Amino acid sequence: MLSWWRALCAMAALNVCLWLAVLNLGSVSSGHGRLQLALSGVYVLVCAYRSVFPRVDLERLVVVDTRLSSIFLGRAAATVAEICFALQLGLLVHQLGVHAGLPWVQLAAWGIPMFMVVAQGFCWHSVLTLNHITQAVESMLWAAGFSWMAALLGVIALDSRGWVAALALFGIVGAMSFVLYVLCVDVPMYWRRYQYGRAHGQTYMRLDQGARDAWHRRVQSGNWAAWKADALWLTPYFSFGVWVSIAMVCVPGS
Repeated sequence: MLSWWRALCAMAALNVCLWLAVLNLGSVSSGHGRLQLALSGVYVLVCAYRSVFPRVDLERLVVVDTRLSSIFLGRAAATVAEICFALQLGLLVHQLGVHAGLPWVQLAAWGIPMFMVVAQGFCWHSVLTLNHITQAVESMLWAAGFSWMAALLGVIALDSRGWVAALALFGIVGAMSFVLYVLCVDVPMYWRRYQYGRAHGQTYMRLDQGARDAWHRRVQSGNWAAWKADALWLTPYFSFGVWVSIAMVCVPGS
């Protein structure tokens, strides 16, 4: 458990250094690139914070028992970061649509972050009420957003050549891999937790009660058994997800 946490902290430091390298050494000159850089900066910093102070929201599980590990505070930061990441994805598809000369794809690209923004509402409902079923809905909305992204990238790949088509194909593979992961790992995990709670008389909180509980209550644990299921998504989230965010900064603008 301690080794995993230390690895997350080391990864956080590395990722911040990577973003700073892109900031100082990269050739980000277009408005598109500067916006991607800013959005990525928010995502990288929040992921670094969440790596140092990891938590599992509904279980109120934390590694470090400090106010900075507040479930409410962490979820608020994550909401901002995930919306920034979703906007990055929309910008990426929009920009590829510009290069491919597909105006309708450029417009449709903004449907991608809309799925993720709506997902935040379901996520907050689950965090405040302790109901895992809306956490499963949140994950399915992310899967829907990535599926829509893959569909748009498919259109771009068919109507373009060179690096644009290659990047679109790479994006399709990445997006559909994420969808497969969510449907095979995340959603079943949250469904099992929902069923377990129902079977054991789980009581759900009102939103105001949940907000107070999420702000104050923390369950500190260094037991790997308590963390291993969530480590399956936390680890790639704070590593590969951050690298994708930084990589999107480097896509050429129009």
